Amino acid sequence: MTTWLGLDAGHADPRTADDTAVALYESLLFHAHVVCVHAVEGHHAISFRLTDDPSENTVSTLLERGYGVAVHNGGLQRLAGPDHLTRGALRAALAHRDRREGRALRFPGRRSLRGRHGVSDILAFSAIEEVLPHGIKSVDARGDLQPCFLDGRLVLVCPEP
Repeated sequence: MTTWLGLDAGHADPRTADDTAVALYESLLFHAHVVCVHAVEGHHAISFRLTDDPSENTVSTLLERGYGVAVHNGGLQRLAGPDHLTRGALRAALAHRDRREGRALRFPGRRSLRGRHGVSDILAFSAIEEVLPHGIKSVDARGDLQPCFLDGRLVLVCPEP
């Protein structure tokens, strides 16, 4: 089973949303497979792809911290928290589920991508499904690669050479 957890705390700054997403991944939601940040209604929300529903304790902790929470596992949907934040949380969870939008901060294979890698290796050993622009041969992954969902695929967009 796959569950998408959307969280919204109304972060105006994408860097704050990034830092929050990574901190939650490293502490409370470490079992997430993919962690994304989404632009939602003029601010930024966070989503996590999980293998099962978050525990009641996890949801309670997130609510105590002021998040709007959306849990979606294909059919069942749970919304909790302030109304103005649950909308953004649900939009983030659904955008992640549908793979239509979102910048991935954590994804399978990310840790192995340090240094320069050929595009074929990136595609073979990570969740990244496409590298743009087409024709690029290698990627310098010294920094933190942040592919985005585009048209149902996880795509890494590189600067033009």
